[in-house]
Amino acid sequence: MLHRVLSIGWACCAGPLLAAAAGCTQDHDLLARDPPTAASASGSGGGPDAAGSGATTTGAGGGGNVEPPGPTELTVVNGVSDYYAIRLCFLAHPGGTGAGVDPWPSVAGLGFARARVIEPLGSTIPEGTSVRAHAIAGDLRATDGLDCAEILALAAEPGAPVLAAALPVLPASVFTEEKSLLLVATGCLGGVAHTHEQEKQACGDAYTIDTPTAGLVAVAMSRRTTFERIGLQVAHASAGTPVVDVQLNLGQSGASGLTLAQALSFGAIAPLPPFSGLARGDLGALERLAVETYDPLEAKVTSSVPMAEILANGDITATSVADGAGFVLVAVGAAPGTARGGFWNDLTYTLLRADP
Repeated sequence: MLHRVLSIGWACCAGPLLAAAAGCTQDHDLLARDPPTAASASGSGGGPDAAGSGATTTGAGGGGNVEPPGPTELTVVNGVSDYYAIRLCFLAHPGGTGAGVDPWPSVAGLGFARARVIEPLGSTIPEGTSVRAHAIAGDLRATDGLDCAEILALAAEPGAPVLAAALPVLPASVFTEEKSLLLVATGCLGGVAHTHEQEKQACGDAYTIDTPTAGLVAVAMSRRTTFERIGLQVAHASAGTPVVDVQLNLGQSGASGLTLAQALSFGAIAPLPPFSGLARGDLGALERLAVETYDPLEAKVTSSVPMAEILANGDITATSVADGAGFVLVAVGAAPGTARGGFWNDLTYTLLRADP
């Protein structure tokens, strides 16, 4: 049985100073306006009371990376490694009790590696205030008909069928930026028997059964597209996975993989601008493709996830992948090489439209 209400979280909505120092085009931003001139980098992150902020990190000066205008959009992905589904309570911060606030989504929850667009934002996200999300896991049937205050109270009871974890606070300005936003709930919420000799590979270095690592990755997906090409970015939201190179294996005999992102660290999205070296016709049958991670130092494959599995995780079909559109691969789950069959979900990806 589960009975803890956790007030701990790890924010990966910032960290661009490291990226800037490396001279790379990773973006850990939450969600500064596009730089009008030279590249800039700033940001903050932290525990559950931290309000994430940051700036787009680019690899070149000038206005070349200014994003096309568009409405604020929000895509949410469940990357919590140790449960099959979660619900979220988006509460005003400070002072939001959850009374009268419906959890999101329905009682079935958002499955692991699944994504959903919140539309319109005002139907779920409190307006004009900072927001703290609470992740709810366990027997979600027990939350049916309850508002968020009642669910959090239930999770605090001894022997409760659910548990709740408070995630880092997002400032009100995040939800007014004219960007395509991506929020990924990450890490592990813990619970009875959620311990194992490889738990840190599944949940992150800080994880123990008494110190869960529920957190949040928050970035902006690029709306930039190239005519007669497919745009691709990769978002790293696997808390136990170290820095990796990500390649696309085209499944063609003798062909080498195409590098999508190099030295990609947890909480980052790259490249910026998106990779646009392929047309749809270059890919052939998508089911033959695989997304591979490489150890940047040893240059060896550490994981290979078939595109057929990735497509099955989401709502994008092979026929909907077309030239002139942008997509984002989101890595979630345990680190490559983690033993199968533990309390965690294995490393996988979901494929999103960058501009839903």
